[in-house]
Amino acid sequence: MKVLFFLSLTFITTLFWAQPPNDNCVNATRLCDEQPLTANNNGATVTACPNCEDGSSIAGNFCFSLENTTWFMFNTNSVGGDVSINFTNINCTDDPTYDNKLQAVVLNASIPCNESSYIAVSNCETGSNTDFSLTAPNLPPNTTYYILVDGDLSNTGATNPAECFFEITTSGVGVEILVDAGPDQEIEPESSTVLNGNAPNNFEWTPPNFLSNTTILDPTSSPEQTITYFLNYTATDGCLYQDDVTIVVSEPISIPNTITPNEDGINDTWKIGRIDNYPGAEINVYDRWGQIVFSIIGYTDARRWDGTNNGSKLPSGTYFYSIDLKTGSDNDIFIGPITIIH
Repeated sequence: MKVLFFLSLTFITTLFWAQPPNDNCVNATRLCDEQPLTANNNGATVTACPNCEDGSSIAGNFCFSLENTTWFMFNTNSVGGDVSINFTNINCTDDPTYDNKLQAVVLNASIPCNESSYIAVSNCETGSNTDFSLTAPNLPPNTTYYILVDGDLSNTGATNPAECFFEITTSGVGVEILVDAGPDQEIEPESSTVLNGNAPNNFEWTPPNFLSNTTILDPTSSPEQTITYFLNYTATDGCLYQDDVTIVVSEPISIPNTITPNEDGINDTWKIGRIDNYPGAEINVYDRWGQIVFSIIGYTDARRWDGTNNGSKLPSGTYFYSIDLKTGSDNDIFIGPITIIH
């Protein structure tokens, strides 16, 4: 009895989940601009009659007979214009009793989900198992449109309409939503920068850490460490659009503490990272008695210290440096050890 109960429950569960959630127009799946969605029409049904949600099964009402319909929807933006609906990665049931092609069209419904108000506004795909696109030109702004996707049943020998997985994406000026958090930036510790975002109204920056304001496009950021901000915009149809920007907080220069001037071409000279950003920097190196063994203003790749003093090799040991970037800030003066290893 327990085994029979388990099998029966499995069968009931399979039937329950057989139909996709967007099997009808009322439950059409929302598409967001340039956000691919993986979907399928496996187990979909059709309600084909005048004034029904799916529509008439008579060829010509749309451009194909309805077999197992699934529905999607999108909103145009505040500008409107051309919209493309792209179908990719089509993978249909590999069974000779099933057809293997999808058919699709974009519909306008002046009365939502009422077949009597449906008007096709795109080209009609009557059967394809390779990538294809629907093009809906010159759509007016702030309008809801529906995409009807159906399995074909025209192949010789096929007794079931095509059931396929596919990826569907909307694009084009009619649905484009611009959200740009601006370019990544690099700043020094204890400094600030201004973000340069671009988005429609009702946006928000997250996280709020170190930001002067989360609801303006150009807030000031004063981070204590490297941080990534997200510029978020939620459209009136519920679609979320997001872009990110990273503010890298780095020391103005990176200072190695060891050189090995053995002429093997590796670490033979003292390479100070980003020092070329400070052409007026003053650098001094001292021995343990405080005598200057190297001094320069304007440290370049061609003038790196090679562990010598006036052309003579210095012995292995620990020396000490002072680096003044000459920016006027005490934070840009560095003192520390540098070791020569032969």
